[in-house]
Amino acid sequence: MPVDASHFSMVGFPVEMTEAGLSRASQSYLAGCTPTTLDAADVVCLVRDPSGGELRLGMRKGASGQADLMTMNPGFTGQGRAQVEIASDVSDPAERPFEITLTAHFAGEQTPLAFDLADPADAAKLQPGAKVTIDIAAFTFAPHIYSDEAAFYREQATAGSRLQSAANYFIPSGLFFKSAGGEMPDGAARPVGYADFAGKVLKSELRTNRSGSGRFWWALVQTYDGATIDVVLDPNTVHGDLKPGVVMAGRYWLSARLAPAP
Repeated sequence: MPVDASHFSMVGFPVEMTEAGLSRASQSYLAGCTPTTLDAADVVCLVRDPSGGELRLGMRKGASGQADLMTMNPGFTGQGRAQVEIASDVSDPAERPFEITLTAHFAGEQTPLAFDLADPADAAKLQPGAKVTIDIAAFTFAPHIYSDEAAFYREQATAGSRLQSAANYFIPSGLFFKSAGGEMPDGAARPVGYADFAGKVLKSELRTNRSGSGRFWWALVQTYDGATIDVVLDPNTVHGDLKPGVVMAGRYWLSARLAPAP
């Protein structure tokens, strides 16, 4: 994994992942972002690029009236669509209202998933029991690309795997502890917004983020239950021909939003 790859670079915002680098980036992007009020003290400021890449900066007003940076998160607006039923809000109270993590299950299925909200302002519309269509953006450091489904299955056979995974598998790894092969820290009380999945690439494009000046790959991937997910990648992590028809698999951080009405 290249040392400069990050969730930010996966949507074309090359941010130096140091305290000084994050501070410089936040000051630069705050100058041109669009604010949304969450409550009396908290504001989220959005940078939205035509490429689909987004950056949200969470600000909190102190007693003196000065606003302090609390969070800075990348996001992506794309074409992904998944029908889910919200199960619960598992957010850490200390990180609200900027960081919202929800659990859900695919509509008509019992397969669960956990994801972080790209836009915390969506939280009021995503109460337990709500049946909604969401746009999931999936960020990964280590994509595995196969020329087709046959190549995907052939590699499993060559590796001597006793269990064969389907070419559209979906595993909610954010709901399992790391000691069991998942992404949730051992002993943690709350799931994290991660999943392992595979699917067929329907569309792909190398895009340029004009606001952030970086390039990134976008791929629309069809996976479990027919859901489509926007996968975004740092070009330095893509090894293989990322074109329609290939199968992509990996572990992903999931950032989701309410999809616009059709």
